[in-house]
Amino acid sequence: MDVNNNDALKMYFGYDYIINDKISIHQPTIGEIVEFGEEKYFSMAQTLTAIPSDMKSVLFDMGIDYEEISDFEFFIMMTRQLTKDDTCVLLGDLDLSEFTTYQRRDNDEIVLFDANNDIVIDRHIHLLMSNQIRKMHNFEMKIERSANEFTKKILIDEDRDKRELYKNKGFKSILKPTISSLVNSSGFKYKLHEVKDIGLCELMDSVQRIQAIKHTNVLLQGIYAGTIDQSKINKSELNWMRELD
Repeated sequence: MDVNNNDALKMYFGYDYIINDKISIHQPTIGEIVEFGEEKYFSMAQTLTAIPSDMKSVLFDMGIDYEEISDFEFFIMMTRQLTKDDTCVLLGDLDLSEFTTYQRRDNDEIVLFDANNDIVIDRHIHLLMSNQIRKMHNFEMKIERSANEFTKKILIDEDRDKRELYKNKGFKSILKPTISSLVNSSGFKYKLHEVKDIGLCELMDSVQRIQAIKHTNVLLQGIYAGTIDQSKINKSELNWMRELD
């Protein structure tokens, strides 16, 4: 398997992430996300990267302990109905609904297999896919383990309450306030309609970089004015070109 371990620079320039000759992750432009539908897009991206901790109450209602199911098993469960039309903006021609579960004869490992196109998704490939999509979107992977059954019940109830709250609120645009803030910032070089042509990673990086520059400027102004004690500041915060990860 020829795995392309894309680095941060390739992501910044919008390169696709090549896992093998059958599977790759496309980095969409903002325009592609707009045309695909923002709510549909982020729902799909979150589905592809979800872990059992993200759906504790849902799994509980299905009679499944979220601590007893693996991330890959959860991925299999969540993606059986995702067609090519649902995921094409990220996965191209890959059709997850065409995959079925198989057990390898040599080691009994469960894998997803598309027999028509001879494509295998195992635990390792799933990990590469989900990690790349998380990096592109700055998604956090929040793994929660409970110390006892009482704590587990609290976590499940909290998840249920959060889902009910979000359901009543409905979807609110993630990209609109971000783009609006950027195009009205002096540190952002693109006009509104030019934003459609830039990649998602570049947009997210711009948010962090402009914040870093402004934060550094505030610190430097405070130091020069004598209102901030430089000895109490991490020196890296004074470098606006620092690594953002």
